[in-house]
This record gives sequence, structure tokens and C-alpha cells, in this order.
Amino acid sequence: MRKFLLLLTIITCTTNCSISKKPEFRYIDNIMVKNISLRNITLKADAVFNNPNNLQGKLSIDSIQIFVDHIHVGKVSAQEFNVPTKNEFTIPLEGTFSLSKIYKDNKKTILGNILNVIQADSLNIQYKGAIRYHFGHFSYSYPVDKEQKVRLK
Repeated sequence: MRKFLLLLTIITCTTNCSISKKPEFRYIDNIMVKNISLRNITLKADAVFNNPNNLQGKLSIDSIQIFVDHIHVGKVSAQEFNVPTKNEFTIPLEGTFSLSKIYKDNKKTILGNILNVIQADSLNIQYKGAIRYHFGHFSYSYPVDKEQKVRLK
């Protein structure tokens, strides 16, 4: 009987206290222009995850770069995020870049090009990089590569 109780206790502890799966990265959603001015554009997006575990952890941004029309313009900024248990959750991703980075090769007509971007209907935005999950010494990287046409108005 003692062996059975000991075995039952060990099984219960290992199944309730272990990571059954790593948190699942689902997709990047809601890429949109948050703010636009004559000098800068601020983009925002949501990274959607699901954590099927009873254990928490932390997610951090591992150098997600922003590309506009395949031109590198900046990187995403986000704070380290606590992972909730057994829940779907989103991490806000935000990045600001200068419009001059898009047209740095053609400096003579930079103002005209910036005005064309502001008047344009949409831009091709790409987020590329990684988000890293940390739990103690365990770490896992989720690759991010999302491209979407975003309306400016």
C-alpha cells in the first residue's frame, strides 16, 4: 500500500509540475499604423500565443526587424512579458521608423517621396526575427516572418 501511495504521489507531481508542451506561437495579427507624421511612422502589431501549461515563464523580443517594401527601416521594441498559465494571450509589438530611411538613396527628392508615402494607400510591411521563451534554464526561440500590406489611412 505504501508503494502504491508513493507511486501515485510521484506520478501526480510529475504530471502536474512538468511542462507538457512549450507555449505555442500562433501568428502575428493586427499590423497597423499607429501614428504617422512627416518624419516618422509608428507601427503596432500583436503576437498571439497559447500556453497550455500550468507553468509560467517569460517572453522577450529577440531582434525583430521591420522592413518596408523590403528595405530595413528599424526594429520592434517590447518589454519582457510574463506568460500566463493555461491561456491564450497577445504581446504588443511596436516600432517607429523614420520615413527618410525608405528613400535615403534618392536624397534630392526625399520630401516629395515622403509626401508620396503619406498620400499612398498602403505599404508592404514585414516583421522578421524571433521571440524567445524563457523558463529557468530552458529557452526556446520562435521564428517570426510576417509580411502584410498595411493601409496608411
